[in-house]
Amino acid sequence: LAQAPGLKKGVYPSWKDPSHGTLTPSDLLCILPHSVRLILTTSTYDTAFVTSLSTITMTGIASDAIALFTSTSNFGVMARTVVLGGLGTFSVNVTGMKLPVPAAYEELAIVAALLVIELAIQSRAHVAAAPAKKAPKIGKVPVAPRAELPEAPAAKSGGAQSEVSLRMQAAARAGDLPAAEAMMKRLLASEASPSVVCYGVLISAFAKAGDLESAERWLGALRRAGVGAPNTICMNIVINACAKQGDVARAEYWLRQMPALGVQPDAMSYNAVLDACARAGELARAEGWLRAMREAGQQPNLVSYSSVLHACAVASDAKKAESWLAAMVEASAADATLKPNAICYNAVIHACSKASDIDRAAHWISAMVAQGVQPTVNSYSTIIDRLAKNGDVEGAEAWLGRMADAGVEADVVSYNMILCKYSRAEDAGHAIRLFQQMLSRGVRPNTVCYNLMINIHARSGDAQGAMRRLKEMRAAGIAPDRISLNTAMKAFVRGGDVRGAEMLLQEMRRSSVQPDLYSYNAILAACARAKESQRAEQWFVRLCEDGLVADAMSYGAMIEVHAQVGDVRRAETWLNRMEEAGAQPSSHAYSALIQAVSRLGDVPRVERLIVAMVDRGVEVSGGTYNALISACAKKGDIERAERWLRQMAEKGVQADVASYSAVIHACAKANDLSRAEAWVAKMEEAGTDANVVTYNSVINACARCGDAHRAEHWLEKMLAKGVAPGVLTYNSLINACAKAGDLARAERWLTAMPTHGVQPDDVSYSTVIHACGTRRDPRRAEQWLDKMQAGGALQPSAFCYNSVVQAWSRAGDATRAATWLETMRRGSAEPTAASYSALVAVHVRTGALAEAEAFAREMMAAGHAVPRNGPGSLASIANAWQMRGDGARAAQVRRLATDAPSMPPASGRGSSSQNWSSPNDSAALARRR
Repeated sequence: LAQAPGLKKGVYPSWKDPSHGTLTPSDLLCILPHSVRLILTTSTYDTAFVTSLSTITMTGIASDAIALFTSTSNFGVMARTVVLGGLGTFSVNVTGMKLPVPAAYEELAIVAALLVIELAIQSRAHVAAAPAKKAPKIGKVPVAPRAELPEAPAAKSGGAQSEVSLRMQAAARAGDLPAAEAMMKRLLASEASPSVVCYGVLISAFAKAGDLESAERWLGALRRAGVGAPNTICMNIVINACAKQGDVARAEYWLRQMPALGVQPDAMSYNAVLDACARAGELARAEGWLRAMREAGQQPNLVSYSSVLHACAVASDAKKAESWLAAMVEASAADATLKPNAICYNAVIHACSKASDIDRAAHWISAMVAQGVQPTVNSYSTIIDRLAKNGDVEGAEAWLGRMADAGVEADVVSYNMILCKYSRAEDAGHAIRLFQQMLSRGVRPNTVCYNLMINIHARSGDAQGAMRRLKEMRAAGIAPDRISLNTAMKAFVRGGDVRGAEMLLQEMRRSSVQPDLYSYNAILAACARAKESQRAEQWFVRLCEDGLVADAMSYGAMIEVHAQVGDVRRAETWLNRMEEAGAQPSSHAYSALIQAVSRLGDVPRVERLIVAMVDRGVEVSGGTYNALISACAKKGDIERAERWLRQMAEKGVQADVASYSAVIHACAKANDLSRAEAWVAKMEEAGTDANVVTYNSVINACARCGDAHRAEHWLEKMLAKGVAPGVLTYNSLINACAKAGDLARAERWLTAMPTHGVQPDDVSYSTVIHACGTRRDPRRAEQWLDKMQAGGALQPSAFCYNSVVQAWSRAGDATRAATWLETMRRGSAEPTAASYSALVAVHVRTGALAEAEAFAREMMAAGHAVPRNGPGSLASIANAWQMRGDGARAAQVRRLATDAPSMPPASGRGSSSQNWSSPNDSAALARRR
């Protein structure tokens, strides 16, 4: 017994006590040969052995026989078939003596009976082996952490292993690979010796499920167990799994290992490796393995050549593809099975299309038709896809027509290729037309098709169009998925329609579609566009309550919305929260915050934010640097603006025209013309062309310095460079002439503006009118004001009227000055404090003190502060009354000057002026009017 291989340890002692169990038939088959040999070779033998054999009762034998008879093992099936077949034949022969039956019917009856019995036994076995809970169908099978597998003991035969193998196969077919693996481990732990079939079941199951690591682990266990070699099919499945994962090296390794495992590679083995090479686009390796296949005595078949052609297509090597197709045609003369089929031709067409050789691809479609091979949808769709990706959508649509003319019905994928291009180009018109054409040809749109159409509407901000497509989608019996609804949200985001985005999110919930992070980020982006910071805060809370983890886009939207409303402190708080959450702040988030801070003019704060960006490894864009340089320029801080422009270049960020223009603007604000011109020269040396903003800044610097000659020089240079001047350009030039005191030059440029295609605006006229007033030429100012009003297109501004009023006041004509003030008020223009002061001064000079006092009171009623001293002040009026000998009136004016600060500003001109005027003042004002 000790020498009997495969016998369970501990069985021999248990025979002394029959209650410990009975021997199975396989145990008897293992024991009896050795027992006979012992009896024959020795004069004495173990009497305990004979005694223990006698303890095997008839009941035990009967139960073992029934177990064997109902077993699903190969031995049990064979024994059952022989016994039942014999009994059936005997019964038929006995029956035939009394009732003769044709032999054919007898055989049919016996076979049918055996089949029914076998099916009943097998179904019972499968029900018993089925797992208690059906495993879910999943792509990637979760397995336990890799552990050392127990060593298999010496090989032992038996029907129990076949039963375990069947149960493992049942579990594998149900997708319950952990259960199958657990059965195998229990078998090893019980010190049984799993057969090669058991190992093969696990290896094949894991390989088919894509769990290559587990398949290889059990393949290694099989090698160590030494119970036999895996069969070719098992190895081919492993190699094929490697191919599907694109792991060429592992596929090659297992093909080379097959001889060492005692398995001879066949054509399918080589084809699996060829498929791996094809998927990875490894054309040279595929060709090498095809040669190795021939050298190994395996004849390449149609699949072998197709894989090589597919590798040519993936590698975009049209010439090689054509060469291999020609080799196939040549080989098909001796072997008809190698005649190229549609798949082979399609691979060549695909290779030509990827190389953008559409004419060559069209040639091969004609060639396959000439060879009697019918083109398929894939024959045309590869060409359509390439044309669409190259931007030739008209050509792609033309091939759709050729496809229909050839009798090949286009599928929805072909249309989606073109719709995808229209979607990226935001060409809604052509996309809608193609979609209608698809419907008219009876091609039913799928989810991807509708999603593309929704995206086309969303990218153009057409929320109504996106909602209409969703409605059509439901009417077609296609339920919108998460992508559909999230894409539709983009339309509302572009328009800042928060409520529309919220409506779609609620629809997702009603449709049992769980909103994802993209859904919430879309609503947060809509809030940022609409500048609804409080609503954004509420949605961020809901995002977290739904168990989602906010990402950089979520925090970026929160920073942006607070930056948009000018709440810089809150925006910085969200930036800190973002960093605490471990999310990397994006350049866009920093840029939004920096833009907000730069608008406040807080240059040191902007600098700190840019330094923080650099420290955290966030890319600082040119626009961010430009915001800082522009903030420095607005402050007139040239040195700071120049320093950051130099640092921008040191960091490898290309300065653009906006960068240089901001520095030039800073020079202009500081009245440093030479410095501004120097930066224009540096800008041109760097290869950056100046634009209209740049030239306007330089001409503005000339105007600030009153250098009309240099202003005209830069205008001429601007025209020579082909940059069209705008109204701001001419206004700066007119201002330069005005500040230089050259009124005639300013008037000449104002007159020349329409000849250059630029219409003067109110600033153009007001600059010249003000220059006339400065030159004490009020009639000239009046003429330009009349010209301004003559066209009817321009309404004079308060600055224009005030310039004329002040011009007549300086000229000493109080009547004309007062007339223009009244004209200005009738035109709903507000007189300025300077105009009132000028009128007060001219009336004091002309001795019209009552009118002067009336204008001073009117000035106060209008809410303007009256000067206390100097010309046009209350003190000048009081002094004039005193010199005239009217001390009481002088004292009254002085009291008015003393009480003026405590007087509230008037709400209007009419009633307020009456409240502050005496009867005499009112009469004087009436006489003036």
